[in-house]
Amino acid sequence: MGEIIFSQLEFVRSQTLKMVSALSEEQASIVPSGFRNHILWNLGHIALVHDAFAFQLTGRPSMIHVQYKDFFANGTSPENWTGDAPRLAEIIEILQQQPKQIVSQLSGKLEESVSKPYKTSSGFTLDSVEGFLNFSLYHEGMHFSVIKIYKHLIQS
Repeated sequence: MGEIIFSQLEFVRSQTLKMVSALSEEQASIVPSGFRNHILWNLGHIALVHDAFAFQLTGRPSMIHVQYKDFFANGTSPENWTGDAPRLAEIIEILQQQPKQIVSQLSGKLEESVSKPYKTSSGFTLDSVEGFLNFSLYHEGMHFSVIKIYKHLIQS
């Protein structure tokens, strides 16, 4: 597959950012009826997972604040947040910068194996930099769909 993954990452991320470009902080913070999270949570979760998959789980330092885990890790929800969550503009800035950071750190290193393979919640094992990046695109696509649905619900 080669370095095409970086172009795919930039494309997927541009679509995610385009989807939320006209949303206000208030709109991004509405939890649709019957759901646990909102658009802001999904965006923060995308940033957190990409950081973990591209950097932390491949043996590199995190590029985002450690507090993101408290707000955006699996199982978290805005209804349980304590303290001030990151604002939409901050998360958007991280999402804009991440593809550049990933290319800068991982270009030419896609074939690297990781010291500790990771098994996803669906049972798929990731054992290389390229594997982590490929899976992160799938992950972002899932959350893109959720964001699209939430956006429709809050604007109805």
